[in-house]
Amino acid sequence: MRTLPRVGIYGTGRTAAELVAALPHIPFRLTTAVVHSPDKAGKDIGELTGQAPVGVLATADLEAALRSGEIDVLLYAGLTGERHEQVLASCTAAGVDQVHACFVDPRSALAPEVRDRIEKAARESGSRMVGTGMIPGLWLDVLPALLTSGLPAPVSVRGERVSNISSWGRDVLAQELGIGTTAAGASARVDALLRESARLIADSLGLGDREPVSTGGLVAADADTTVGGIEVRRGEVEGFDQSVVVSDGETERLRLSWAGFADPAARQGTGETDVILTLTGGDASELLVRVSAPVDPYPGTAARMLHAVQGLRALPPGLHPPTALAAG
Repeated sequence: MRTLPRVGIYGTGRTAAELVAALPHIPFRLTTAVVHSPDKAGKDIGELTGQAPVGVLATADLEAALRSGEIDVLLYAGLTGERHEQVLASCTAAGVDQVHACFVDPRSALAPEVRDRIEKAARESGSRMVGTGMIPGLWLDVLPALLTSGLPAPVSVRGERVSNISSWGRDVLAQELGIGTTAAGASARVDALLRESARLIADSLGLGDREPVSTGGLVAADADTTVGGIEVRRGEVEGFDQSVVVSDGETERLRLSWAGFADPAARQGTGETDVILTLTGGDASELLVRVSAPVDPYPGTAARMLHAVQGLRALPPGLHPPTALAAG
C-alpha cells in the first residue's frame, strides 16, 4: 500500500493559509505545523491561519519537529532571508526535504559559502530542496526558459510583468518592499528576484554567468494613498518599476521588466494584460505570449508548492531550481 507523503508547514501567513486550505483535497498528510513565535505554539494551525481546526497543533521547536520522524517534506511559507537559511540548514541536517517559495535560483539567492554548506549537508543526509518562487516566478523565468527551445538560436527574450500588489501580505509589502517608507533607489528584493529569473533564462540561452545590469527602482506616491492596508503618504514608497538586462557582449539577449502597484491600471503605460513575453529566434521568427495572471498570487503559489512535492523525490539530494522538476 502506498504511503501518503507526510508534510509539515512552516508559517501562518497567506501562503500557509492557502496550503492548509488545499491539503484536504490532495493525497498528502499534514502531520506538523511549525511557527516562529512561541506565542502561537500549542494552537491549531487551522485556527492560526483563519480557518477551522484541522487537528494539528503548532510547535515553535523546529529542530524537534524535524527530528521527530513525522515529516517527509517541509513546506516553508515563511519570509526569505536569514531565518529561511537557518531552516534550510536544519532540514538538511535532519534529512527532511523542503519546498519553499522564497527563491528560484540558489546560485543567485544564497551567498556562496551558505549555498556550499547547505549543498554539502544535503548530499550527506539525502535531502532535497526546491524553490518554486513566488513573484515574479513562473511567468518571468520557468515559462520563458521552456519556450526558448521552440525557436532557432540565438534566441532573445523580453519579459514584462505588471502586478497588482494590493493583495500581497503586509509583511512582504512593508519588510521586503519598503511600502510606506521613505526608501529610495532600487528595491534590493525586487532586483534579487529579477536576477534569479534572469539567471534561469540565461542558462537556457547559453549565456553562461554574464552579469545582469539593473535599472529602475522604487516609485514614490504623488498623493496620499493606501497599499495593502498600509497608509502611504505623498513621497513614500507606493510601488516599484525595475528591470534587468543581459547582453552577450554586443546584443541585448534578455530583458525582464517588473512593475508593482496597488492600482496598476492607473499607472501610465500599463494595460489589461499582466505578462507579455516576446521571444525572437535567430531567423527573426517571433513567439508572443500574453498572460492575464490572477490578482491574488497566493493560491497559485501554494498550488505550485504542493505540485512540487511529488516531483521532488525524483531529484538528487541538494538545492534545485523549479526547472529541475518534471513538467508533467
